[in-house]
Amino acid sequence: MSNILSDGKGNIAIINGGNPIGDCPTDWDEAKAWETLVNSGRIEEDEPTWSWDCGFKLDFDGPVLSICSRFYPPKTHYGPKWDGAVSVYVLSEEVEEKTFECSSLDGLKDEVEDYVNQLKERVRSLFK
Repeated sequence: MSNILSDGKGNIAIINGGNPIGDCPTDWDEAKAWETLVNSGRIEEDEPTWSWDCGFKLDFDGPVLSICSRFYPPKTHYGPKWDGAVSVYVLSEEVEEKTFECSSLDGLKDEVEDYVNQLKERVRSLFK
């Protein structure tokens, strides 16, 4: 029986299954060993990683772009304003940093969110 089904009206369904061929893993131990090997050295939260799904379907998922920031509160030790920076990373490599210095917490929130929204639009425009 084929794993490709057709109703004769142009509707086709592919049923998962079949026997592994080529270098398709034959068991989960083999699949997980390969996954561990190829993902070694990757930071899972910061870049895409390989993973096996049911039926040995293979995924390469994760972020391409990430943001990391730190802001220091107005204190005698740090200074009179909220200050800090937003760093932008593409596949774990820093590509941009923007510093902020704001008199109020709400002002900091507005400026940082505006910057991130502008960044989002810049990235979107690359794919239009």
